[in-house]
Amino acid sequence: MTVLDDLVGVARGLPGAATATQLSRRVQGRHHVDEWGLDPELVALAGPTLSLRWDIEVIGAERIPALGGGVLVFNRRFGWSKPWVLARGVRQASGRFVRTVGVPDLAPVGPFLRRFGGVLDRPDEIAGLLRAGHLVGLPTAPHRWSRQRAGALSVDRLEAALETSAPVIPVALVGREAGRAWRVVVGDPVAGTRRGPLAAAELADATHRSIQTLLHDSLPSGWWP
Repeated sequence: MTVLDDLVGVARGLPGAATATQLSRRVQGRHHVDEWGLDPELVALAGPTLSLRWDIEVIGAERIPALGGGVLVFNRRFGWSKPWVLARGVRQASGRFVRTVGVPDLAPVGPFLRRFGGVLDRPDEIAGLLRAGHLVGLPTAPHRWSRQRAGALSVDRLEAALETSAPVIPVALVGREAGRAWRVVVGDPVAGTRRGPLAAAELADATHRSIQTLLHDSLPSGWWP
């Protein structure tokens, strides 16, 4: 599938005049793509279609930084919905884009996902985004058997946050892969207290515990299968 094919797909359901204008701009090359590959106009085109797919409630939206860089660490199981749900929920609640870590460095999938905010899982890329004032979505490892438990969080993935002094914010995503209703629960920023070589490990442990607290205590048990 080409980018143009996908544009036609996500544009369905938009008002005809607006869709035609946006697609015309793209064909003429008059749309903006930033240095990390994000295409804001494509995200806008996809918005109505994503709203039909997911009904997202954001709790704790006031904890999302209004300005500046930040790392949103979220739980992930198997499936592809959660990064999209996080990005869509944050966009609806705060107007900000999320750059989700984990895009494969492989064409055509990698470049296409970059258009929606995906970035490579590289410390230098994450640090560059944080210095430039962007929100970075950082998934935990998928948990194999339970929706109620967050997977492990790689320590080296938080080095960029420490290096740039960006806040690390735990986020619990609750929903079913094939379902429509999702909750995005944003917790308080996690403060690391240690300095030196063990700082990242302490921050990773504290962030993991915070996500677990959000999953276990902040959500009604009826959400779990």
